[in-house]
Amino acid sequence: MTCVKIGVEHTLDDRTVLDFVAAFSTATFFHSPAWLAVLEASFRRFRTAWITAREGGELVGIMPMAEVKRGPFRLLWALPFGTYGHPLAHDPAVRTALLEMFIGLASSPSCLEAAASFFDGAWLSDVPPSACVRMEECCLIELGGGYKDFWQGALSSKRRQLCNRGLRAGITVRSLETEGEVRAFHALYVAGSRAWGGVHPYPLRFFLELFKQRDRGVVFWGGFLEDTLLGGNIDFYFGEMAQAWQAGISSKAYPYHVGSLLVACAVEEAYRRGLKLFNLGSSGGDEGLIFFKKSFGGTEFVYPVLEMKKRWWGWLRRR
Repeated sequence: MTCVKIGVEHTLDDRTVLDFVAAFSTATFFHSPAWLAVLEASFRRFRTAWITAREGGELVGIMPMAEVKRGPFRLLWALPFGTYGHPLAHDPAVRTALLEMFIGLASSPSCLEAAASFFDGAWLSDVPPSACVRMEECCLIELGGGYKDFWQGALSSKRRQLCNRGLRAGITVRSLETEGEVRAFHALYVAGSRAWGGVHPYPLRFFLELFKQRDRGVVFWGGFLEDTLLGGNIDFYFGEMAQAWQAGISSKAYPYHVGSLLVACAVEEAYRRGLKLFNLGSSGGDEGLIFFKKSFGGTEFVYPVLEMKKRWWGWLRRR
């Protein structure tokens, strides 16, 4: 560790980052340059960066982060929207040093609030008194065997029956091909988010920027009845894990079980790509959503989220 330098870099060569994170089974799409580029392009107040560890100039550790300006203050995320931003390093001491740098930045007087989500968080132990750790959940499907094994084994018989019913009704699932289709999907997503309540939907520009990353593991799925889009999902395929992200379903889709078919097709794509896990994401305690994910063979996985907040800022936000 004596020769390792920890710093913050705002620009890194994409290939350097991709080659480095490829060596880690816990690397996610959110560790990719594509995700950070989309954040900056979509939200004018966001500035992304990498906390890096270098030994003799060579990259030996990395942690992505995003800063959000609030006047003279800032918020710091690794990463925003609850996405994973845990440090990656082969040396545990380097990994800890990366986190200590993040905590140091979060402890500065100008930082109002900070959080970091650790999909790989079993090693996280001692944290400063100014920080707290809460546990979050997601649902994982282990992609063992082949897709036929998943269809006939992990998938519940009832879910398989519903998928077959949708196929017989004429539902087809394919990736979205045009910006027009993305706009139609976003409209479904916004309508569903508002009906659900308490959810501030992501702007259209965010979806359009993600759509530009289709060659980097981003797939917009659509479920169609003839030429009518009834629902869609956004999924990320990167490293060893596929990540379900956002969904939008029309009320007209439910009799055709479009949601089930979208997930099944997304899992099939993960098998085609040779991935090992499919992360169905958090359920937020929704029992119906938990049941839905378990019917695909998903099992609960808990991971830590480190949070830091200035006391006066927390008090002000509660008022």
